[in-house]
Amino acid sequence: MLAELPAPLYTLVDADDADTISNWRRAGFTPHRSERQYLLVPGEAQPAVSPPAGVTLTGGAEESRAEVEGVEVGVIRISPSMRDNGRPRIARIRSIEVRADQRRRGIGRALLVHALDALHTREFGLATIDVDETDTATISLLESVGARRESNTLELTWQK
Repeated sequence: MLAELPAPLYTLVDADDADTISNWRRAGFTPHRSERQYLLVPGEAQPAVSPPAGVTLTGGAEESRAEVEGVEVGVIRISPSMRDNGRPRIARIRSIEVRADQRRRGIGRALLVHALDALHTREFGLATIDVDETDTATISLLESVGARRESNTLELTWQK
């Protein structure tokens, strides 16, 4: 049956569930990527952060940008989810990006705290982000503002 399916196939499993991983491996799937999901509570434990000198932050709860002399050097993108009654539910941080030549200056932290403040203002109680477990810079950034690791997910692939 698997031979008739298109390749490649992907599945996500709990990275801590050895039995399930073993079953998928016996079926021919191999580990491809491991992610960690982090939870952040907007308005909770985020230290006040000012952007570095010369950096201006703009935007709000869905997208915030960092600029130096009118040139974008960083961006954070968020997908807010609303309840049927229009009240905020959860926000998913899709990406935090800082231009390579501007990293290690505090721009990412300033963008993240700025966006979390905007989410708090809009009454979002929770934000999540999925991070490749090899992305130690982003993991360090998240943990520095009080993010809590919620789960580990392993992506497995199968090739024909």
